[in-house]
Amino acid sequence: MQFTCAHEHLNKAVALVGRAVSTRATMPILSNILIETRKDAIKLAATDLDHGIQTEVPAKVKKGGAITLPARLFGEIVSNLPEAPVQVKVVEGGTEVEVQCERVTYDLLGLPASDFPLMPEPEAAPVASVEAGLLRTMVRQTEFAVSTDDTRVFLTGLYLVLDGKEIRVVATDGGRLALRTAALANPASQKIGVIVPSKTMRELTRALGSADGDVEISLAENQILFTMPGARLVSRLIPGPFPNYQQVIPQGYKQRVTVGTQRLLAAVRRVALTARDSANVVRIQAEGDTLTLASNTPEYGRSEERIQVSSEGDVVATAFNARYLIECLSVLDADELVLELTGPLSPGALRPATHGDYTYVLAPVRVAT
Repeated sequence: MQFTCAHEHLNKAVALVGRAVSTRATMPILSNILIETRKDAIKLAATDLDHGIQTEVPAKVKKGGAITLPARLFGEIVSNLPEAPVQVKVVEGGTEVEVQCERVTYDLLGLPASDFPLMPEPEAAPVASVEAGLLRTMVRQTEFAVSTDDTRVFLTGLYLVLDGKEIRVVATDGGRLALRTAALANPASQKIGVIVPSKTMRELTRALGSADGDVEISLAENQILFTMPGARLVSRLIPGPFPNYQQVIPQGYKQRVTVGTQRLLAAVRRVALTARDSANVVRIQAEGDTLTLASNTPEYGRSEERIQVSSEGDVVATAFNARYLIECLSVLDADELVLELTGPLSPGALRPATHGDYTYVLAPVRVAT
């Protein structure tokens, strides 16, 4: 095998597929990247057996073939090469690889491509197509709420729903829930609801980068395939039913508070500095045009801040985990939000003030009075 390609293209491709390499590989081959020639390109791929990423790079192919190289070492080498064409040559019949760029030469030892365990790819036609920027935003606004508890594996992924012209992404860890909805340009070919591992969705957003265009979503048995500009990502799905999230969302409120998003975020961050207990508690109470936030940890001290808001309904005093509030407020794309409270010990709902495509439900923290 022998080919030459632009350094910029190769560097980006190796960095992209390298994210799928197993960090705790049980087989040496899983620490490697597959490099395989095409007619006028090279294909790069990596997998940890749960998900895999593939991409292609334009190249001048002198001799066809395939090889795998250690992902970390090859990535470090390529990223440090000069901005010049890179030539890769495999010794005939062996696994010795020569990487050359200008006056720099590396001789590496790879593993046979025949040992590389590529995951099968769904052959089904796309179920739906989603604009890349929209999908990035939907994952960013929900992924932080997934559970890290492996004993409830069905909560460690994002619930992806395609229903007619609507797409929904849901995440919950049992104490909070993030829901983002959006309209599709074209209806999905079938209604689906699947649980995608959160790692897959994080890698998807990284793979998308700032790319424009559409992402095609395909399904087959227990796998999902995302085809995006310049790359393909395939992943196993998490089996089992997702909880009935709709019944968790409050349908009414006793008090409704409207406040500037960044103003509230800044206040929560400041007050949280003295919320050093295990629950990271910040108390909130709105009366008239004033929202009071306070925290108190006997070993460290207390803090209080008042900000201007507008409120309606009965006064409700409650408390929330500060980190859970901050994580939501940090990704909310709205100048103002509404906080709907149903009682001191009942879940609250947080939504953008001007549109209803995002809902964040947060269980309160029980505190001593």
